[in-house]
Amino acid sequence: MIRGIYTAASGLGVLQSRMDATSNNLANVSTTGYKQDRVQVASFPDLVLQERVRVSVGGIGLGAWNPVGRTNQGAVVTGVFTDHSSGILQETGQETDLALSGEGFFAFEAGGQGENRVLYSRDGELHRDAEGYLVNPRGHRLLGENGPVQVGAGDFTVGPDGTLTTSDDSQVRLSILNFPDKNGLVKEGDGYFSAPAGQGVAAENPGVSQRFLERSNVDVTSEVVSMIEITRAYEATQKLVQAQDEMLSKAINQVGAVR
Repeated sequence: MIRGIYTAASGLGVLQSRMDATSNNLANVSTTGYKQDRVQVASFPDLVLQERVRVSVGGIGLGAWNPVGRTNQGAVVTGVFTDHSSGILQETGQETDLALSGEGFFAFEAGGQGENRVLYSRDGELHRDAEGYLVNPRGHRLLGENGPVQVGAGDFTVGPDGTLTTSDDSQVRLSILNFPDKNGLVKEGDGYFSAPAGQGVAAENPGVSQRFLERSNVDVTSEVVSMIEITRAYEATQKLVQAQDEMLSKAINQVGAVR
């Protein structure tokens, strides 16, 4: 019975993790370039149940273990992975809005207080700062291959390969990096990812679209259905814990009572 309580409790922990991920996905359904999270679950390692037996070897009685079956202790969260599939592109008409239809991430100069740090994002919602640099809503400058991208006050165009051409015909290649092993990316919040130095390679076909933004890849209907399923499973598991607790109480207070 105690094992039953532990098994059910492990299920509650898994369901809580799934609910947290689902709630975060729904909260970011309108966040540009957001990538939804998924919870990975696995069962605890199986345990071999054995019984103690007596065997006779050469007339001498010895103790031995005889396997009688297998069991496990429920489920456990093994990790949370990010679904990097592309979201739908939405036209905005804004010259400074950029979206990626292929693989890759925009690079942003996100360091502060003397820190030289680069973070990566699919969020291409940009505007000009006072010095004519392209920055995101958090004030971080978009990076090109030779540093922050400055376009001034004039018009500019961006080709599908990430080549930016200003009104005076000067060209800058945007720094758009792809990461073959996306498991190494770490979510940093605000739509950012960090990656180990040297892991990124130049994206071959980023598919840059100007005047578009990439929506999140969250399927609202699927996430709402998942939330309902998780809620019902959590309630059922709670009742299971209560039933196990009542059985344990009866075993202690009634069955085990000395009369």
